Amino acid sequence: MGSMSLVKRISAAVKAFRGDAGFADRWYEWWPGMRTKAGVDINETGALTISTLFAALNFLCGTMATLPKIILRRLPNGAREHATDHPLYDRLHNMPNDGGLSSWQWIYASLMHKYLWGNWYTWVRTETYQNQQLYPLLPERMEKYDEARGVYIYRMKSGQRVEFPREQILHIPHITMDGVTGQGIVHYARESLGLAKAQEEFAAQFFGSGIKAGGFVQVPAEGTMGEETRQGLQKDFNEKYSGLGQAWKAIFLTGGAEWKANEVDAQKAQALESRQFSVVEIARWTNLPPHILRELARATFSNIEQQSLELVTYSLLPLATQIEQAMNIRLFDSTERRTHYVKFELKGLLRGDLNARTAFYTSMLDRGVFNADTVLELEDMNPQPAGLGQVYVLPLNMVSKQYVVGSGGSSLKLEEESAPTRAIRGTKGVAERRLLTLAWKPVFERAAGRLVKKEVAAIRAAAEEKLKERSAADFSLWLEEFYRDFPAEVKKAVGKTVNKYADDILPVALKEIGSEADVSAEYMDFERRYVDDLVRRHVDTSRQALSATLRDALAEGRDELEALEERLTEWEEKRPGKITMHETVRAEGAFARAAFASAGVLYLRWVAFGDSCPYCLALDGTIVGIDETFVAEGEFQPEGVEEPLKISGTRKHPPLHAGCDCAIEASI
Repeated sequence: MGSMSLVKRISAAVKAFRGDAGFADRWYEWWPGMRTKAGVDINETGALTISTLFAALNFLCGTMATLPKIILRRLPNGAREHATDHPLYDRLHNMPNDGGLSSWQWIYASLMHKYLWGNWYTWVRTETYQNQQLYPLLPERMEKYDEARGVYIYRMKSGQRVEFPREQILHIPHITMDGVTGQGIVHYARESLGLAKAQEEFAAQFFGSGIKAGGFVQVPAEGTMGEETRQGLQKDFNEKYSGLGQAWKAIFLTGGAEWKANEVDAQKAQALESRQFSVVEIARWTNLPPHILRELARATFSNIEQQSLELVTYSLLPLATQIEQAMNIRLFDSTERRTHYVKFELKGLLRGDLNARTAFYTSMLDRGVFNADTVLELEDMNPQPAGLGQVYVLPLNMVSKQYVVGSGGSSLKLEEESAPTRAIRGTKGVAERRLLTLAWKPVFERAAGRLVKKEVAAIRAAAEEKLKERSAADFSLWLEEFYRDFPAEVKKAVGKTVNKYADDILPVALKEIGSEADVSAEYMDFERRYVDDLVRRHVDTSRQALSATLRDALAEGRDELEALEERLTEWEEKRPGKITMHETVRAEGAFARAAFASAGVLYLRWVAFGDSCPYCLALDGTIVGIDETFVAEGEFQPEGVEEPLKISGTRKHPPLHAGCDCAIEASI
């Protein structure tokens, strides 16, 4: 009867837990007497009392929690930027929720859950897009995932069961065979952990017994000892000589009694070697090099340095990638994932010593890969003032054939020059100016990107309101008012960049002609007029393009809002690059000409690069007076060219057309 009752209770328990994904992993927590083969109980919380496992998990969780956690935004030009304006940026980087939990605490605790219980659960509470909060959930209370309904069932501290939709749970399993349920280290490594725990207990008991594991007191055969006398003697003996504090005291025996030690000591039991092996064993389970757990028996300085690099590559990087991908899937929708992603910054862990970093930075600077501000950012230092650290430099004796320079002011073309090779035909000064311009291109593109982003956002918002609810006429009136005020924004976005670039070009241009004249007053006046002209060009181009878009949509019977959105999307993707290409070439030519004119140069020569278009090649080597034009307004059709090129306005310097990358130089 009792056996049947026990069977029924077991059957009821199994049925109750049948839907629980974690039942198979937790049965030994409530089933009495189920131990590891080493004779000790191991569960998730008790496993942390093993010093080696605690050190391993504390290192992994603490290191990952310490890494900067950022959200990056992909830009249309292929670059990326920190999306500090994203609502989740501060949540990941600083405070996951309003309850006061820090990002470090959240990551640390969640990774502990992942390693021990096998599952990281975070509730993504979304009140509004601007207010999303992240709350860690205890894996031992997550009862199951109902795949049919797509909900996680969680047991609160009060015993109440709460259902969370799958979309609200960030779930990162440790080891999973079905993609849903995770298993932790305790599940797979229970026997290894049990052995390590047993060795700790053995060592504690061994030292607690007075260094020796035990022994015998032999009484002569002729002696007599009653049971009561024997028990009293044993109690007295243990109190005086057992325990670490009583070790190695002299033992005095009378009546012919003799002490016989049990010769099983720590060395013979291989306790020390076994404990060292347990460190290596747990290092395997946690994918850590032994020296991280302070096991240095086979370590040398050189291989520790290599193992430290391997730690990042083979231990932390896979872990970071798993977390990043899970966060990207759960924290962003399908549209946002195209432009945003989470990143754990591991590069700080890969930094070498000071000498190694100095050699690396020097190499990158010399090749024009890094600028000074890039190096300062990697060293967590502030950028140089006035944009000085944003210039890329190259030794002229190492420039590629793309920038081969002639001598004596004569044109040079290499015999081996092929179609992709674009040799500069001109003096060394032209090459220096062009290298400087190329270095400034990223700065121009960032400024243009900020300008276009602000412009598009304002137009898109107005179009949504006015074209949906009112009419194209209302939107056109708004557009005129917008572009009456927008010049100030254009000047704010790009004016300083142009001024700084102009200041850099001036000494290079004067060096070309060997002039030390003080031309600052005239040159600064030209800078001001040039920026005003740039602002006007941008506003006119934008206004005309948008008006044409609305006009064409009306003529074709298309939805005006849809047509306008296509234009704005194109601006976001391509316009910063187009502005950069056109304005850098224009600025180089304009400021070089202004410097030459202020210094008294009388003639200019057009310089085409490599296999340029037939129009530019026709102008290559053409010399005009400093105040004359290379090409007049109208149609320009060189001999042998089938189609004329329409020129709006006169050309006193490049660019001749969209995409032109020609230059000018002083001539005699």
